[in-house]
Amino acid sequence: MIDKSNYNKIDIPENLSSVVDEAIKYGLSTTIKPYSRLKKVASLAAVFCIIFVTLLNTSQIFAAAIYEIPIVGNVCRIFTFREYHIEDPIKYVDVKVPHIDNSGKTELEARVNLEISKLISENVEKGEERAKEYYEAFIETGGKSEDFTPIGINIDYEIKSINEKSVSFVITKYETFASAYFEQYFYNMDLQTGKLFTLKDWFGSDYKDIVASSIEETISNWSDYQKEALFQDVDIDDLITENRNFYLNDQNQIVVVFEKYEVAVGAAGILEFPITTTSE
Repeated sequence: MIDKSNYNKIDIPENLSSVVDEAIKYGLSTTIKPYSRLKKVASLAAVFCIIFVTLLNTSQIFAAAIYEIPIVGNVCRIFTFREYHIEDPIKYVDVKVPHIDNSGKTELEARVNLEISKLISENVEKGEERAKEYYEAFIETGGKSEDFTPIGINIDYEIKSINEKSVSFVITKYETFASAYFEQYFYNMDLQTGKLFTLKDWFGSDYKDIVASSIEETISNWSDYQKEALFQDVDIDDLITENRNFYLNDQNQIVVVFEKYEVAVGAAGILEFPITTTSE
């Protein structure tokens, strides 16, 4: 169910009321006869079509909202449920809150949507607290308020894949302090079982060997320059756990993700490894 507050930002065209009134009058102007129930339905459909087309052509926000909702058949979609911006001398906050709808698994939907809402609220609150502490430290060490650069807090999401069987997306949080602070939260939903799936669910009990072998094979094909970025004491096997960060791409392939500094120097950034198996 979509929260009506989500549409508060949609600009309603000034002439929409007159368009609606005229459309309704047109739809009801025909005398209803015993055989005309279908005709009446068609007239009402025409009314809504006129309203919809009018909004698409006169409201950029409405049009953008419509085209940004990925839809798979009539089953599942992920859309921006809420978007807001906060700005003051200490911080600027940009947030997009995703929402899952029509997956056919209402219990999973409700649980994930609630978790996402709490996750984002907590991250914004903690980011604002850090921004305040950073500002206070800046002032206490002799800085002037007019010289302070506001701290940026950005939360967004990206859909990695979506189909009749599964949904995979990631929520990203980015904060700008003396150095950037970046986190990712991955959600991989099995629409058949109604559960969030793990590497073990996907590959079976041998998932550690399968994933580690694939990653080591990829690294073996790297150049010497690329290999130099890796930490020498890293054991890939130890890093592969059932809840390892990963997503499912649109080729139905698992991609394992290592955060910055987790297996390599910072310059290497976030490392992603598509997992291949002997059967592929």
